[in-house]
Amino acid sequence: MIGLIIASLTSMVTQNCVFNKVCKKNLKNSIQIDSYNVIPYTVCSIVFGVMLLGGKISLFTVLLGLVFGIVTAIGTFYRLMALTVGPMHVTLLITTSSMIIPALSGVFFGEGFSFPKLIAIFVLLFFIYLSLEKSGGKRVNLRWFLYCLLAFLNQGLVGVLQKIHQSSPHKQEVAGFLFVSFLCAVLFCFVRTRGSLDKSVYNGKNMMLGVICGACIFGANFINLQLSGMLPSQLFFPMINGSSIVITSLISVIFFKERLSKRQTVGLIGGILSLIAICFIN
Repeated sequence: MIGLIIASLTSMVTQNCVFNKVCKKNLKNSIQIDSYNVIPYTVCSIVFGVMLLGGKISLFTVLLGLVFGIVTAIGTFYRLMALTVGPMHVTLLITTSSMIIPALSGVFFGEGFSFPKLIAIFVLLFFIYLSLEKSGGKRVNLRWFLYCLLAFLNQGLVGVLQKIHQSSPHKQEVAGFLFVSFLCAVLFCFVRTRGSLDKSVYNGKNMMLGVICGACIFGANFINLQLSGMLPSQLFFPMINGSSIVITSLISVIFFKERLSKRQTVGLIGGILSLIAICFIN
């Protein structure tokens, strides 16, 4: 299990860094983002399609996969929109905190509810509030915050859908579930561009980064879907997401040279510690 967790974290952190690099340098509008997302989603659908060969798939998995694909595409779209106009460390702190939603949903799957954990979640939200500051003490723009909020809600729903599938009698149909999901995501992005993909994003460098993202999305989804059925929601989602935000935040400061104000530093460190606390509070 430790190996699966390490592989999942590696996939998630690499995906975050590649998306941030592409968004900051190459993607300028919603059409370009949807056009670019077709690359990694196509990679995933092909890989999961090959894995599905000879396997079975139920109607339940198909229908849930369609919903999962749309929610995944919307969540990723708004996360990338946020990255185009905002800093990676704060954007990912907010969107990663979406693990609150599937963590709390565990009560609907027979998992116990922890009041101290709920308090820790409110503390996390306070530290996120402290992080919402631009350089010079200026407040963040509402457009960026709206993108983060929409990504937060959809990414949280992704975790809930993972738990629903892995709590069903069809939990072995992982390849089929994710094949349908990413094929649906490809079609959803194509429809959003109204059939007019922006071909300017399909240069050699973007294609290479898109394939890398596709491999990371494949790894994270394939592994996390299985881990979500092996570990309690209140442990799995905070642990995976909390660890990824710690690593990604360090990378954003060291390699992407993102500067933090004192208030943002307190918010980021407090947010990370809150995520860790959520993992260990019973």
